[in-house]
Amino acid sequence: MSSHPFDNEFHVTPEHKERFRRDGFVKLEGFYNSEVVEALLNRVEAEMDRGEADSFKADAMFNRAKYDFAGEMTAVYELLERPYLRRALTDLVECDLFLTFEQCFEVEKNVSKGFPWHVGAQSFGFQLAEEFGCTLWGPLHPVDTKRQRGGMAYVPDRVISGDFIFHQIEPAVVSTLEARERAGDRTNVNEYFAMRSGILNSPTMCEILENHQVEDDFKPGDALLFNKMVVHRSIMLGEGALPRRAAYVMRFIDAGSHYDLERARMLEFPVEMYGKGFFPYKPFTRQHIEIAEAGASDGDLLAECAFFDDRDRRTIRRERSLQAG
Repeated sequence: MSSHPFDNEFHVTPEHKERFRRDGFVKLEGFYNSEVVEALLNRVEAEMDRGEADSFKADAMFNRAKYDFAGEMTAVYELLERPYLRRALTDLVECDLFLTFEQCFEVEKNVSKGFPWHVGAQSFGFQLAEEFGCTLWGPLHPVDTKRQRGGMAYVPDRVISGDFIFHQIEPAVVSTLEARERAGDRTNVNEYFAMRSGILNSPTMCEILENHQVEDDFKPGDALLFNKMVVHRSIMLGEGALPRRAAYVMRFIDAGSHYDLERARMLEFPVEMYGKGFFPYKPFTRQHIEIAEAGASDGDLLAECAFFDDRDRRTIRRERSLQAG
């Protein structure tokens, strides 16, 4: 393969592998070169300028954010084709990967709260709960934990795993609100989101999570890889020279993952329940159910679903020597 501006000399070390295996996350210093950082920053700016979900800014969560990217993906595919990236990611996760969605978030100094403690229940809510998924998060501006901060905090999944959120809490929230509605007790979208986030953000759980949280410095080009069970939260960007901090996110699943229509419908619950009336709820994204609307059936291989165009270019496969080993 001929050289490309996105090529990099990054290599996974035994320490990287051990950290990811032990904690569910690993910081990858210098994972992107300066050409990639510039390309991703341009992509993020273009997408956020297309518009964002109003409630992100209204709730002071983010200055700008985008779930549904509209721009062509040539640069992203070229990045996924780089040998260093393919080797690094598949070596760490030990499976073939499939890119599902991109996202971007921008926090504003002293304003944006970001997300509280959570796991990727929205981003991985269309996949069987027991199947592997991971996030590659890359801040495009510096994160200095001793000054402005503005990054993320995350907790080793050996301490607290979000497994119970995927398997128990998400289904229980929907069934509980449905039971209240059947009993004549009208619910609202604020109660729905408060119930979804309440377990991980209760006083007791917050004390445990904050006691065990990890918060790293990042330079543009550094990235964090973490599996979907890792509990994490945003850290506010404080006083300092940087007015805003943007981050680019890629969500990956095991390339052999299957579509879970029932779980996707659970994510569609607030749209169906609170999406009408004088102040209808407008979701951040409907990607989870749009997969079905594009023709997917329950149990289908996600990597073969018609919703995802350029499916082959979204797939990152292990080298045969690694598969054979």
